[in-house]
Amino acid sequence: MGQHANRGDLAVAITTKDNMRTIERTLRSVQLIASRIVVVDSGSTDGTIERCQALGAEVVHHDWDGMVVQRQFALEQCREHRWVLALDSDESLEPQLQDSITRTLREDDPRYQGWFMNRKVWFLGGWLHHTFQPEWRLRLVRGGAGRVTGIGPQGRGGHDRIEVDGRAGRLVGNCRHDSWADVQQWCQRSISLAERAAQYADCGGSLLNLLLSPPAAMIKQLILKRGFLDGMRGLIAAGMTFNYTMLKHTFIAAERLSKRR
Repeated sequence: MGQHANRGDLAVAITTKDNMRTIERTLRSVQLIASRIVVVDSGSTDGTIERCQALGAEVVHHDWDGMVVQRQFALEQCREHRWVLALDSDESLEPQLQDSITRTLREDDPRYQGWFMNRKVWFLGGWLHHTFQPEWRLRLVRGGAGRVTGIGPQGRGGHDRIEVDGRAGRLVGNCRHDSWADVQQWCQRSISLAERAAQYADCGGSLLNLLLSPPAAMIKQLILKRGFLDGMRGLIAAGMTFNYTMLKHTFIAAERLSKRR
């Protein structure tokens, strides 16, 4: 799978469905450091499966039952390997992060059960250097050590994350996150994600939430995170956090009103 394939016995576990837009970048970013690439697909029909196979990845079908179940299943496919790197199909490793992972695998420090990497958004043709930063995600774990948790049954409420028992360090470099092709896709996803988050929320939806939470979310990204330094991209991204937060609390409020009938 590449000139560094045997240095650290690394398997890469990728979850995907219909993501021809970014899957090739994802796969090519790990080919030189992975001894094995496993793609867990939940029913792609756009050519993603064939593209993955053409680039040397194993493809395993697994029906979607929430992100927690899907990512845990992907990790389990690779548990016999010394190290497992978990990625989404819209994430790819920048060169500095590739080098950091290679060095970490070579050193194989027994004190560490996992490693965090910083995920950085690429949006509208450029980086969001400040907005959403830093975003540390535990994605490199020892085989069999990672467990996935989230909000709601099978993590259907979102915010899935990998956990390990023991120490976890931080890798150098960035994981590129090509979350949204454009603002239209971001808006579409905001509706579905907000509805899902609201379904499993145990608070929110009050008048104060509707009035204060959306502007607070925007101010956090634009001012506190210094998203204004990202220029128009930062302003658009901060505006979309306002939109998402408003949608989430609106869904919560509407659900409560419907239950009173």
